[in-house]
Amino acid sequence: MPTSTEAKLQAKCVDLARKNNIMVRKVHAENRRGFPDLILIFPINGKTVYVEMKHPNGKGILATLQSLEIKRIRAQNASAYVCHTYKKFTEILTTHLTTDLKA
Repeated sequence: MPTSTEAKLQAKCVDLARKNNIMVRKVHAENRRGFPDLILIFPINGKTVYVEMKHPNGKGILATLQSLEIKRIRAQNASAYVCHTYKKFTEILTTHLTTDLKA
């Protein structure tokens, strides 16, 4: 369960994604521990991006299962990120958007 501060960061990031017409899904993969927190599906190009949110103090570290799952996703040529800050999240969106980011 995310900490309060992590949950607030995640909520702020989800709001930004939705403002930019990016479909966001919070994932609770009961049969797949370590799966990233968010799946983002971008408009126009349909690009799918996986994001693991971590506490913004920088001390949130990936569990072994999370690290392995991100490696598996990347091995399939998919984009997967670990995000500690709102700035990092905006960079992720900017990388994959086909239009300018609406902040």
